[in-house]
Amino acid sequence: MNVSTFIAKRYLFSKKSRNIINIISIISFLGIFISASALVIILSAFNGIQEYVEDMYGRHAADMYIEPEKGKMISADDHLFSYLNEYKKNINYFKQIQETSMLKYDKRWVAATVIGLDSVLFQNQNWEHDLTQGKADLYFKSFPGIILGYGLQHQLQADLNQNFMSEISMYSVNKDQKISVQNQSVLRQNHFILNGVFSVNPDIDGSTAIIDYSAANKIFNYKNGASTILIYAEKNDHIYEIKEDIKKQFPHLVTYSHEEKNKLIYAANDTEKWMVMAILIFVLLLSSFTITSSITMLIIDKKKDIFTLSSLGCNQYMIRNIFFKEGLLISLLGSLLGLLFGLFICYVQMEFKLITFSDASLEYWPIVIKAVDVILLLSVLTIVGFVSSYLPGRLLMKKVFN
Repeated sequence: MNVSTFIAKRYLFSKKSRNIINIISIISFLGIFISASALVIILSAFNGIQEYVEDMYGRHAADMYIEPEKGKMISADDHLFSYLNEYKKNINYFKQIQETSMLKYDKRWVAATVIGLDSVLFQNQNWEHDLTQGKADLYFKSFPGIILGYGLQHQLQADLNQNFMSEISMYSVNKDQKISVQNQSVLRQNHFILNGVFSVNPDIDGSTAIIDYSAANKIFNYKNGASTILIYAEKNDHIYEIKEDIKKQFPHLVTYSHEEKNKLIYAANDTEKWMVMAILIFVLLLSSFTITSSITMLIIDKKKDIFTLSSLGCNQYMIRNIFFKEGLLISLLGSLLGLLFGLFICYVQMEFKLITFSDASLEYWPIVIKAVDVILLLSVLTIVGFVSSYLPGRLLMKKVFN
């Protein structure tokens, strides 16, 4: 241990001649400690919410989507299907139909987005996990079934009871007929058994009903076509390559990934997180001024010691280094202990789930600790501590020696 480090430690832990300097040093330490703790706790809390939102919107998402640039349907004879069947990389694709229809139960009507999904895909996506009532099945024995979003079920007041079958009527426009007031056959009526109710996120819950693709194909007269093609790649890093290949071969189609589909949600989450971090770093900067004040007061208090050290042969650089290292010790000690305390609080929440919610989709506040965030915070805290410790010695030592 060199002389400047030894003296800096002595100054840090020994009692100063003026009590106010002790108080300022403690305030400096607590300011950095609390700021560091708050940064790691709040960033980890934001990570938890971000992961929850991304999971909520991406739980049943495909890796990539293909839609027609014009119109609503990709016809069954489109060369896209033969291209996908022979594609060089391992992918699976499924047809999806999405149409607007009117649902009726008893005397209640509601407009809904009806999604026709392949039964195999529906089972693979594990919708059972998101059901609040019923079973994850698109058929009741051989009769077509329907799965309603929680919001739709609430609007229809449709009962789901094991003792009797609730029948949901679906009204859709017959595309083979001309729309007119006199032509009543323009509306098709189909009946479905209510098999289950799901809850994924508010946007989907309040507007979406799910039926089997074959039933939707017949009702909406898609002739084995699709409104959207869902692509699932064996390796996620192939998605953008697949996307570019399809764009080159089929300019009449639009391709986009799951992240691009929910771009606004991802961007909003990131923006909120970094805005909060910027505010907390600003608070940290304000807290770091107390280190500057503490070192300034210490230099004034130790003026006699400075002249003694100078007489013993210590140069200006070495004396300045003493006070710089003391400020750095206060900053690093407060930062490291603050980060450890913040990580401990995060661990307690992750393990014991102390912060809970009632009447919400979240049972408890999720916490996700990312190593990247911790390294970033350590870097910021080190830089702030370095600057706030360096300035007082640099500016005041010249005046002391002059």
